[in-house]
Amino acid sequence: MLEGARNELFSELIATCDGMLAPAVYARIYETAQRGGQIVEVGTAMGAATVALALGLRHSGKSGHVFTFDPMTGGPRRSLNSPGKRIARIEANLARYGVQDLVTVTPSDLRSGLSVLPDDQTVSVLMLDADGRIDRDLETLEQRLAPGCSMIIDDIADQVRVKRQGATYRIDSKMRLSWLLFNKLTESGKLSAGQQLVDTYFGEVIADANSIIDRDDTLEAYRQLVFQTASTNRLQRLRSYLLEQGQEVAPDFVAKCRRFYRRIKYRRLAASSEMNAAEESSPGGSGGEQVAA
Repeated sequence: MLEGARNELFSELIATCDGMLAPAVYARIYETAQRGGQIVEVGTAMGAATVALALGLRHSGKSGHVFTFDPMTGGPRRSLNSPGKRIARIEANLARYGVQDLVTVTPSDLRSGLSVLPDDQTVSVLMLDADGRIDRDLETLEQRLAPGCSMIIDDIADQVRVKRQGATYRIDSKMRLSWLLFNKLTESGKLSAGQQLVDTYFGEVIADANSIIDRDDTLEAYRQLVFQTASTNRLQRLRSYLLEQGQEVAPDFVAKCRRFYRRIKYRRLAASSEMNAAEESSPGGSGGEQVAA
């Protein structure tokens, strides 16, 4: 696929499927899926990454199938306030891109829906983008992972979010938990160093698939969640309040505003990435593993 057409495709994917990631990240997801075989996604959301995985598989010409799991109890769109509505929108998104025949949508968590996966195949690509408990999902699949299984893990950042909900505040530690667990896995040689695009990791399993999770390392990561710091400045509190009120009154309008914000954000990140690439390619430039977008 030509570079210009690919960029246009993934920009469209963000708009039509409520994608939360940068176009460059969806492009890398697409490329990773070209390995073929059994592809498992944990955390379907509205199906943007699911479509990217399925398109990558289709365009590779290889055999395979995408299995995606999500309990459908929450999500980015409050207007889709039932599992049935969520599933219908996801299936419509898959049909829009002509990949519905390559995807099985399972409305449950991975452990509860595990029987959907064929027993005679190993997982060649695994994407984790659920609640941050990547240890749980890796442990569920550890005896099913193919040697060198390609890994995609979203929301890896040392960040804690505080969101106002009425008279209380909701502490969201998903990203920090993923970051802590990911660090344990790479430090212990279970996952490759790989590459990180924005907050999404791309790498592979390099440990024995039967022993990827160490309970002591996992416990240590969870212990580090006991004491945390998070920014709660006035601007963030105002933003959280406006989003909360807007979601109640006009969820579709808020979704459009968020898409507009993401387009501006990703253009800025892409420009920054191009500038960094130019500096690194110049004499005296230095390479690195983290890429902005």
